[in-house]
Amino acid sequence: MIDPTVTVVIPTYNRPEFLKRAIISVLNQKYDSFEIVVVVDGQSDATEKMVEHIKTTTIESISLVQTIEKVGGSQSRNIGVQEAKGKYIAFLDDDDEWFGNKLREQINLIDQYNFTDSTPFLCFTSLLRYKDAENKQYSQLPNVNYEESKEKRLADYLFKTSHLRNIGFIQTSTVIVPKWLALQSPFTKGLLKHQDWDWLLKLDREHDLKVIQIEEPQIIYHSDVPKNSRIGYINRWPFTEQWGNDHRNDFSKQGYESFLLNYVMLGIAEDQRLTLIERIKKIGSRWYRLSLRTKIRPYTWKMIVYFSAAIKNNKVQRTT
Repeated sequence: MIDPTVTVVIPTYNRPEFLKRAIISVLNQKYDSFEIVVVVDGQSDATEKMVEHIKTTTIESISLVQTIEKVGGSQSRNIGVQEAKGKYIAFLDDDDEWFGNKLREQINLIDQYNFTDSTPFLCFTSLLRYKDAENKQYSQLPNVNYEESKEKRLADYLFKTSHLRNIGFIQTSTVIVPKWLALQSPFTKGLLKHQDWDWLLKLDREHDLKVIQIEEPQIIYHSDVPKNSRIGYINRWPFTEQWGNDHRNDFSKQGYESFLLNYVMLGIAEDQRLTLIERIKKIGSRWYRLSLRTKIRPYTWKMIVYFSAAIKNNKVQRTT
């Protein structure tokens, strides 16, 4: 049997209703040289039953790996990569889904670049973020395409802002990389948050990474799922701040200060465990660390409005 070109790695835990939607979106691809590796983070009879049922209805290769105990999303992805037979790895979170041309468009673009087998590259796509799937409310990300941004550091593309908006956005479910690259630079085990950011910055730091993008959206990123179902939506701003400090050398000054505004200071403003005075003091102490250039930017004053709304109402809807 000829090995597939792409291995689709889907980490999951006891969410068969989401996982089924994700798997079906892969099976509906207009590209057929792929296999699916589902990695269950811990035991789940319902997930196993659902996957086994799908396997009886398709000729595509679907493998199921279950860890004995929970290992987290990062290690689940690493296990999937280790099981892969494909030349390339495509990641898909279990609560996201792909449009039918996703793999075909990415493989066609990769082929156009004629990368050697040893070239470290990352191919990602734009996405539609569903805020309310029932009413078809969505936004397209990123706001600025990678090549257009002219950013040299991936951290700056992800976190810098321009005018009143963020520049970049790369989500795990949009990404294809060579298998060897994912093996050599795996996801960091045990992270409470920022698994995707951490991995992307690692790739950029450890390799002369070539980044290419399909500008047409190829996935649906479901931010309409319950917030406690997505690790990225849980407010752990102290962890976020420490993570940013640990990766300070990956950022330019402006990129780091944008990160501080967007993910640390707003996290403090939204933290209902803190009193009003505590939140104001903690935001103020970080405000003094910002450069004058950052303080006078229009985006910063937009964030101040968000801080005020969050403190007043104990919640705010972040816009990207």
